[in-house]
Order: sequence, then C-alpha cells, then structure tokens
Amino acid sequence: MKKVLHHGLLRVCGFTLAVLTLLSGCSTGHAAVSSKAGSAIASQAASAAPKVLRFGQANSGEPLDMQVSTGSLSASIADEVTESLLRFDDKNKEQPVLLEEFPTVSADGTVYSFTLKKGIHFTDGSELHSSDVKFTFERMFTPATGAKSYAYFNMIVGAKAMLKGTASELSGFQTVDDYHFKITLEYPYAPFVENLGTSYADIFPKNACKTAGSNWGVNVLVGTGPYILKSNDQNTQAVLVKNKNYHGGKVNLDEIDIIFYSDSKTKLLAYENGDIDLCDLPADLLSQYSGSYAKQITTYHPLGTSFLSINLKNEYLKNEKVREAISLAINRADLVKYVLNGAGIPATSYLNNSIPGHDSSLGIYEYNPAKAKTLLSEAGYAGGVTIDGGEVRQSEKALVEAIQSYLAEVGIKLKFKVVDASTWSADRVGGKLPFTAITWNALYPDADFQAYNYFYSTNSVSKSVNYSNSKFDGLLDQARKESVADKRAALYRQADYILSRQDYACIPLYYPQSQFIAKPYVKKMAVGNLIYHFWNVDIDPVDKASEKP
Repeated sequence: MKKVLHHGLLRVCGFTLAVLTLLSGCSTGHAAVSSKAGSAIASQAASAAPKVLRFGQANSGEPLDMQVSTGSLSASIADEVTESLLRFDDKNKEQPVLLEEFPTVSADGTVYSFTLKKGIHFTDGSELHSSDVKFTFERMFTPATGAKSYAYFNMIVGAKAMLKGTASELSGFQTVDDYHFKITLEYPYAPFVENLGTSYADIFPKNACKTAGSNWGVNVLVGTGPYILKSNDQNTQAVLVKNKNYHGGKVNLDEIDIIFYSDSKTKLLAYENGDIDLCDLPADLLSQYSGSYAKQITTYHPLGTSFLSINLKNEYLKNEKVREAISLAINRADLVKYVLNGAGIPATSYLNNSIPGHDSSLGIYEYNPAKAKTLLSEAGYAGGVTIDGGEVRQSEKALVEAIQSYLAEVGIKLKFKVVDASTWSADRVGGKLPFTAITWNALYPDADFQAYNYFYSTNSVSKSVNYSNSKFDGLLDQARKESVADKRAALYRQADYILSRQDYACIPLYYPQSQFIAKPYVKKMAVGNLIYHFWNVDIDPVDKASEKP
C-alpha cells in the first residue's frame, strides 16, 4: 500500500512540475489558466489527505469503561467505540442502533422483547449475539466490577441478588436465540427503554472484555461503533481511527485525536494557534471570543438545571423560611446577564424547560430582598445567620461568589472554600456539605433522571440534601410506573412545585446554555445534550487547506 501511495505522489508531483514549467513559458495572458490549474491541483491534493479531527477537552481521569465511569468526558470517547442497543441522536431523539426496532412490552409493562440486527460485528471480528448482551448486564451487577450506574437497571429481576453476591446469573434475562432475548422487570418502569439508550448500557463483546480484564477501558476497548480505539494515553490524548466495516454506514473521518488540556484558557489558546479544530467554550470566556470568533461559535441548551444544593439537616437550612429567604434574595435575571454573560435562562422551576413536567406557566422565581429579610426575622434570625462549611469546585466559584453577595444583603452570610473535584465528590456523598452549587443534567428528556435520582428521599442522602417528603416521593413513584406521557408529566409538575416552590428544598438558578467553537472547515457538528459525539461530523479538506494559519 505504501508503494502505491509513494508512486501516486510521484505522479502528482511530476504532473504539477510539468504544468508549472509549461505555464512559466506562457505569456501574462495565461495567468488565469495557471491560477485555475494550481487551485485544481491543490484541491486534489487536499481531498486525498486523511480527514483528522483534533478535539480538545479536559482529561476525565477515568477509564473508558462506562460501567465504572460516569462522566461525559469519558463518554465522548467511549461512545464512538462502543454502542448501546439504542441511542439518542443530536436532537435528543432515541433511535435503535443494535436492534431491529424498539423492544415490545408486555401488557403489564414488565417484560421487554428484543431483536438484534443480524450481521453486526465487534471490531475484534466476533458477531454480536444475545450472549454478549447478557454478559454485559451480568458484568454490571457483579460486585467486583464496581459499576457506578447500575441503579438505572437494577429493577431487572435478579439484579439485586447479583449485587448482593447471592447469584451469579441474571435471572430476569432470557436468551431465546442468538438474536432474540427478553428482559423482565420487577415492576413497571417507564424510563427503562430510555435508560437503555445511555452510555451506561454500552454493549461489550464477552470474550474480548474478559480477556482484557483490568485493562478493559484503559488501553483496550472493543465495540461495534464507527471508530476503533488505537491508543489511550490518559495524560495527553486518545486516538480513534475509522472502523471501515461499520454496520451503520459511511464513517466520515479517518481519525479523531482527543487531546487533553488541564484548563480552558490553555485549550482555547491551542484553538487560536490552530493546534485543535474544536472544543467547548465556557461561559466565563464567551465574551472574550464572541467578537472575533462569533461565526465559529455554536450555542445549545443541555437538559440540566443549575441550582444551589442545600442540606436540610443544617442548623439554619432545616428552617423552611430561611430556605425561602435565600430564594427571594437572588436576582436570577441579573445573575445570568452579568455573571454568565447571558449564557443561560433564568429558572422558573427545578425541571429543565425542555423536560416534560416543566411548568411553562410559572414566572422566574421572585426576587424580593425586603420579603427575604422579613422571613428571616419570622424564622427568629433578625440579626442574620452564618452558614459555614460549604464547598464548591473551581467551575462554580464565580457563581457562588455572586450568590454570596446577594445573600449578604439580606443578612445571610455564606462561607465556602474551593476544593478539587474528588474532594467535593467524596464530601458530598458523605453528607458533609451544608451547601454547594451544581448543575444536574438529565441524560435524556425525562424528569425521572432529574428528580428521582437527586431528590427522592433515599437518594438525597448521598447528595448532602437529606430531603424527605412522602407526598413528593409518592408522586415520583407513581410517575415511574405511569406509561401515559401526559399523565407522567402532570405528576412531575406537581412534584416540582412541592420541591422548589413549597418546600424550597433546592434553589433553582438557571437552565445553562453551553457552546462550542469550531473551525469553519468542521461540518455537521452538533451537541444534543451533554456528550460530544462525532457520528456525523465531517471535515471539508479544501476549506481546511485554505485556512489561514
């Protein structure tokens, strides 16, 4: 192959030299011909060059095994290599990937029947069979795996027994043949099909995964996706190359280089210098780049809500009037305008405005400092309160400083420190935080992820929230089993109102806007929600060749 390419280049170079020699002897009147010929040759050479996308992002510090990793940074790499049975496209619409069609569901909502597409092969050459799907889920529920997101699937019959170590097989998984299988749930669970479309349900080849052992997701990751993991240096970059036999059709790019940067400013400087083609653009740097790079910036709205997360066991925050006073003290419109440079939408409810169950009839949470002071006095704290011990990550520092200023005006003093992500995560899970700031994103447009996983009484403990309201829990339980979309949405609207406008168990701030910056020659790039996917991305080689350095 190298010899063919070498001789091909000699022929192109020889042709170029001949044309240039001929044109050099022509009169000035033939300059236009020379220019056109030169452009045609340049375009031909550019079109023949490999299409390599250079994407800059932070290093997740986690493996690419999405059973043990939870972050979008790992998923942006893993999802190009491994695939789930279904997936959400760039418009957040779910579609079959490894299945012939969406699974059928029994009348009682507990038995799901699946049909795999035939002829799909993992990149190690083995064909996808029902046994690989069974292995994947059993691996998830095996304690030694250390899976972190099994809660989205532990309603499968037999999952809890495996998690306890009292069973080695998943009794709720029935293999019919190589291409047909059934999954039985303990109870009807409406979001089950949506959960199957997440990164946490990526399907692994049984033999390759078992052979790789602890190296799975580190230097070895085999899947059915459009790209193959060539290398993964967790300190500098991961390299993906085209899967030429991809079952889903044409793969546009020859290679994707995911290059890791320790901070956003360094990453964006690399973008300016032409070292990368694409990266995210944080809100705090938006104004800096929105002038010269306006045409290269694309904005989108993830399915999340940014809020002040508060611990109801705190001496002061357990008082409902104090919590309401905090909400009233914050000017959300100004917060978005001045602190976020307009990159957000002031919140009107906890549920994101693209999530079914969001109440669009409500206005922005009231800003009323005078009323906040009155409530604080009624709570017995006319002289003010000091809430100490909060922790935030660097990314939320500016936001919490602004909230700190708002609250100080009504007599509430917030004290916090900036910590690294691992410390923050450990302290939050340990219930040590009286307050923090967080953006809680749904993986797809469904309220169960936003509400149940964070505020349901048993789940809120590990979030340093400790919220418990039996009516709220009951609405979420009912919504999980309700199969009619409009009825589910109505239940979530009621639950949201109780959570954020009656109990003030969280203080919603805004629905974030995100943005990425991409060179003009990067085509068809879109982000539907949290995770950067490159399934449809292409590079125009001629545009790239003409790009000024």
